[in-house]
Formats: sequence, C-alpha cells, structure tokens
Amino acid sequence: MLTFEKAIIKKYWPAEDKVDEEIVRQLVIQAEAELDNSMQVGELYNHMVRGLIKVSLLDNLTGEEYVLPPVTIKPFNVKQKKVKMGKGMDAEIVKTEYAALTLVCRLKENKASQILADLYSFFNIQLQLTMTELQLQDTVEQIPEVDEE
Repeated sequence: MLTFEKAIIKKYWPAEDKVDEEIVRQLVIQAEAELDNSMQVGELYNHMVRGLIKVSLLDNLTGEEYVLPPVTIKPFNVKQKKVKMGKGMDAEIVKTEYAALTLVCRLKENKASQILADLYSFFNIQLQLTMTELQLQDTVEQIPEVDEE
C-alpha cells in the first residue's frame, strides 16, 4: 500500500482508445502527489509496472472517500517546485518533490457520467491518495454456485 498525504487532481477528462476495432472509453486523471521519501518513488514504479491497481481518494477536510475503478499508471515524472512556508517577510521558500501522475481507468457505458460527476468534488483540493495492489476479488464478480443434479 502506498499513501500520499498531499495530492491534488489537476485535470481529468473522458477519452477514447481504439483496441482491435473496438472503442474503449477511458477516464484520464492528471494529479500531483507530494513525495515524502525516495521509497515512494520505488513503490510508485512497482505499481506502474504491475499494471492495474486500486486507487482511493480521501478528502482531508470532510473525510469523504471515493474509490476509482481499476487504474493503471502511465509513466510519471518526479519534479521539484518551490513552496512558500509562512507569510510575510519571514516566509521561507522550500523546494519539495512531487510526482506528476497520469492515471487511466476504463469507464463503463452506464456509469461514465456518474464517475465524472462524483470526481468533481475531489477536483483541485488537497486530498490523500492511496494505491493498493488489486486483489482478485476486486475484479471478479461473485459467481453463484450451481447445484449439479
């Protein structure tokens, strides 16, 4: 499990991809996640290489949580930006590292508009971003048992 305490969704939009003559509807999310240590970069890379992961967004103010459909991480960048600590003349400027992420998940036709609407409440605010490995029970629906007679 990988948790970023300070993350911000910068942009998100629906997209389409063509796979074997079939149109696949997707949701693309661009986010910035502040890095606490270099171990997070390694974990992030491992999640990117493994493929599908489970991503949850937690609003730090309200405690509201939203879990995205299975997500894949596109290649990411580690960048630095200057952050002002304090106010006025005594403000100190500190460099912080963050990961510029692009997350992509597949949208189901009947839930696409609902996911886009739900995600709006998490847009452009500071939130907690948690990534975990996708378990088999997360992707496979329960198959009812059939009695053989």
